[in-house]
Amino acid sequence: MGRVGAPFGVQGWVRIQTYSSDPDTLLDHERWWIRRAPASGVASRPGTALAALAHSEWREVDVLEAQGHGSGLIAQLDGIGDRDQAAQANGIEIGLLRDDLPPPEEDEFYWEDLIGLDAVDPAGTKFGVVSGLLEAGAHDVLVIDTPGRTASGKPLQVLVPFVERHVGDVDLAKKRVVVDWEEPV
Repeated sequence: MGRVGAPFGVQGWVRIQTYSSDPDTLLDHERWWIRRAPASGVASRPGTALAALAHSEWREVDVLEAQGHGSGLIAQLDGIGDRDQAAQANGIEIGLLRDDLPPPEEDEFYWEDLIGLDAVDPAGTKFGVVSGLLEAGAHDVLVIDTPGRTASGKPLQVLVPFVERHVGDVDLAKKRVVVDWEEPV
């Protein structure tokens, strides 16, 4: 749902960058789930609340206060009581339990549900797997890993605008999305 950014003030408040189209979504919840981003490379002082976030495991945290601020939020989280601790929290990921979120509207999807779907062409031939999404202003973009590889050995990716013209049936039960996309020549 977001991540902790830089400290805000000296009393342990932190800036929150939200990933939701509605930043206020997090304000509706008194408890968040947090974890140190995998491979973040940031260590916390032993004995602090943040030191418990080792190994990228999610843990629940109370939100003492939170409010909108500019295009994001600011919050004070339990266990972060001063500016130094707030600085150590930079980069911590924030999540919510799926059951705490409203169901998506018709023809809307949570990104999490799209990741891992097989990407098939209109004839039903699989050509890749959705590995992520990008927010690109006017619309989201599917990131599809194909069987090809780059010179460095990474998956060759196709970026497809998530619009009706290029994305047809999304079938979560069958774990596939129909994509009508031809690479530009």
